[in-house]
Amino acid sequence: MKKMLQLLGFLITVTLYSTCSSQPKSPTWMIYSNHLAEEFTRDYASIYPELGSSLGYREFDKKGQNPSLKTERRYKELVLKWVNKLKEEIKHTEDKNLIVDLKILLKNTNQDLASIKAQEKLGIIPVYHASQSVYGSLFQLINDQSSDQRKEDAVDRFKYYMSQGKDKKNLIVAYRSEIERHQEKYKKKIYPFKGEVEKYLSDSPFFVKGVGELLAHSGRDDWKQEYQDFKAEIDLYDGFIRNSILPKTRKSPRLPLELYKLSLKSIGVDSNPNGMIKLGKKEFDKLYQKYERLAATIAKKNNLQSSAPAYVVNFLKTNQVTRLEEVEKLYHQSAERLHKIIADNDLVTLPKTPLKIRMASDAESKASPVPHLNPPPLINNSGILPEFVVPTSSTGQVPFNDFSYESAATILTAHEGRPGHDLQFTRMIENPPSIIRARYAMNSVNVEGWALYAEDLVYPFLSDEEKFAGIQMRLWRQARYFLDPMVQLGKGTMKDVLNVFNKKLGVSQTMATLEFQRYAFRSPGQATSYFHGYLNILEIKDQLSKEYGVMQTKCFNDTLLSFGLLPHKDIMLFKEDFRKCVN
Repeated sequence: MKKMLQLLGFLITVTLYSTCSSQPKSPTWMIYSNHLAEEFTRDYASIYPELGSSLGYREFDKKGQNPSLKTERRYKELVLKWVNKLKEEIKHTEDKNLIVDLKILLKNTNQDLASIKAQEKLGIIPVYHASQSVYGSLFQLINDQSSDQRKEDAVDRFKYYMSQGKDKKNLIVAYRSEIERHQEKYKKKIYPFKGEVEKYLSDSPFFVKGVGELLAHSGRDDWKQEYQDFKAEIDLYDGFIRNSILPKTRKSPRLPLELYKLSLKSIGVDSNPNGMIKLGKKEFDKLYQKYERLAATIAKKNNLQSSAPAYVVNFLKTNQVTRLEEVEKLYHQSAERLHKIIADNDLVTLPKTPLKIRMASDAESKASPVPHLNPPPLINNSGILPEFVVPTSSTGQVPFNDFSYESAATILTAHEGRPGHDLQFTRMIENPPSIIRARYAMNSVNVEGWALYAEDLVYPFLSDEEKFAGIQMRLWRQARYFLDPMVQLGKGTMKDVLNVFNKKLGVSQTMATLEFQRYAFRSPGQATSYFHGYLNILEIKDQLSKEYGVMQTKCFNDTLLSFGLLPHKDIMLFKEDFRKCVN
């Protein structure tokens, strides 16, 4: 249950599917797969309406979650129901495509079941990021691409959160009640990491303010009393967390190993953490030599006093673009240049629609302090596109200087925009796979692996300075592959993380600190997905080349994308589709 609530709290659901009538008729297996996916989604949304809403089912826009013992029991029953149902479906299915989809859904449901059992066995005490959760839920409905109706419906959801009833507490009170219930339930208790709780308490005022700003853009004004109630309830809740929970928190960020391994599985990583540490360090050390050579070239070109990579990075960072209008212009120019590189070199088929780039608000930047892609809804997509979001602040200064200098903009746009995330998701709007392959197959490995691979595609066509930034980004992902498990296995500390990122790679102190937070509590395990997914794609291409012959780049990339977010290992079940790509 905690896993589901965390998902709903942050509400960054990567999903797309278009029901546009102009799409060709789907094959029989896909029609049945989509029918099951809709039934599955509506079942879950009956307990967690925000999930259904995030996928595009508008009837859930006005509704919200109601955390309680009753809800927890319903969730367990639902998970068990679908485990059994999917097992039966697989027994009576012969179509290979449908079997793949059913197994994806079963795998997800089994992971939910394993998570429930592990949390109960270990006595995990949940601490909900209350203000952030409400902000994320409302932002899903109130944003630049939302219809007026969805913005208005967000107020009804907010009112539901703040309402009381016979069997319902307001959401903030319910969060506290759930924490206290779990404290009473477990004799052996594991509390959250101290740094996570301190970070929430520090950021909470920004999210409270952000909720008010979102509601002000809803088109309605009948929310002001509930907003005053919300502020008062958050004050009480945060006081409870500060006084009653913070003193009991863990000093170490380490999760129980069982939970960490479950976290890795949920994002698509199937490797042993110790093996990841060994491979990550080996690949990092090998690429770092190239980093040093290119640093020396740039240092010589600019008559720098030192050729140390960190020194050269800081030199390149002096060419900052900090004014909001200029930052936006910089990324648009990078997008246009990449479009030309992709088209001129026949790297991949480009989408028909332009890349959308937007600057983030203060609260949004707090929620996601690094550049990222906001994907559109899965169902009933009425022309909403993915958007590449660049964090900023009301002072006109970006949170850190790692992405706002000219040399870094191109490789970052390649990752988040095109040929990276935006292309991957826009392709699924233009040529929809099954809902299961677009939503329930989604994990960080098959999403971030493609984006890192996309950087590789454009790398040969960049300037030395841009290549230098590109190598830094690759080393960044390799470092994650060994530092994340090191932190979670107790083999690495914040000092180790800062040493690699700040001293060796030239990453800012602020960004390096955020990296540690990522491994420690923001999303343990997720940071390893980039390099893992990249290695998966290289392995697929290598295996196909050995079996069929050298793959033609554009055909291979287009075919790979045609599978939506199908796990990399499952793609090889359809390897015959790549025969047409042999040079």
